[in-house]
Amino acid sequence: MSFPILHEFNLERKANIVDFHGWQMPVSYEGIREEYKATREKASIFDVSHMGRWFFSGKNAMAFLDYLTTNDLSSLKDGKAIYTTLLNEEGGIIDDLVVYKFNPERFLLINNAGNHDAVTEWFRLQSHEDIIMEDITAKLAQIAIQGPLAKDLVNKYLGLKETLSYFSFREISFNNENYIVSATGYTGEAGYEIYAKPSLLIKLVKDLCKHSELVPAGLGARDVLRLEAGYCLHGNDIDNLTTPYEAGLDWIVKITKENFIGKSNCTRQNKILRGLLFPVSEKIIPRAGTKVYDEEEREIGVITSGTFSFILDRAIALVYLTDPMIIKSIISNKTDLTSKINLKKVSIKVRKDIFSASIVEPWFYRNIRGKEIQDLEAIQK
Repeated sequence: MSFPILHEFNLERKANIVDFHGWQMPVSYEGIREEYKATREKASIFDVSHMGRWFFSGKNAMAFLDYLTTNDLSSLKDGKAIYTTLLNEEGGIIDDLVVYKFNPERFLLINNAGNHDAVTEWFRLQSHEDIIMEDITAKLAQIAIQGPLAKDLVNKYLGLKETLSYFSFREISFNNENYIVSATGYTGEAGYEIYAKPSLLIKLVKDLCKHSELVPAGLGARDVLRLEAGYCLHGNDIDNLTTPYEAGLDWIVKITKENFIGKSNCTRQNKILRGLLFPVSEKIIPRAGTKVYDEEEREIGVITSGTFSFILDRAIALVYLTDPMIIKSIISNKTDLTSKINLKKVSIKVRKDIFSASIVEPWFYRNIRGKEIQDLEAIQK
């Protein structure tokens, strides 16, 4: 059993704590809706110290990581981060990662908590003598502060004179201590991740939570936020049998790279990830494993994640479409999902009840405001 750095803080706040991949993590504090609302309207703080963290260094570190992952590290500028996937030889996703580039010989890599053992073993199998790999999960802690007010709060506390653009990061010194501040995120909102020694982040959280604008948030709010933004969760929506092309992550696969592990198999598409949008009138919380049917009651897919979207006031879900005709139609005509097959009228069955829904692109909130924030930051970088 492992404990995040804010475990004592969580107990003091009477958080609802559950086991999450061996970590004692808070699901909620004051309530999922309240924590969600704070993230969308003001700012919230997430303890993400359960995530895995690695330093890679050496003169061939960039070439090594570029071979292990699907995105293009060679084009990444110093002080920038990149979203990517780690594949097995069959093209399945071992994990989705964020990689930070300090310089061509030094990188920080972040992996999911539930996959840390698998990632560790994969790195061990691929290791080279001239590459230094250091698991710093216990040494370097991590928190995330998300929401419209998040960056201003952190900038003021740490004395940052610049607002970081999307997927940028900086090493800073504050009170003679070292911090790494980045701007990636998993909520569809602007915000920062902060890396530092555990004791420093515990103090930072307690200090910042004195502000009425900032509230602690748990896994429950995080799941609604990431689903609205269309972000996959490994173990639910992606796994080591799913390819990036099936999961709609082909945009982080640079297939023109000379080589990377899984390249020959990663374009396989035996299923395709899409969103499932329910009418306001349908009172349902869609659950993983629920089958999806077309108008003729043919099974066409299965839900991997579902929730109630507070901002849309309706149920939403991610679904893998598995019907070969639908997959072929989508692949051949990506700009119009319904040109050949009607996916606007599908349904799910829960016991004896039938709930109608529509197949949409696999994101929801980013079409409203989150993507506009990200696009604006990209222009300003």
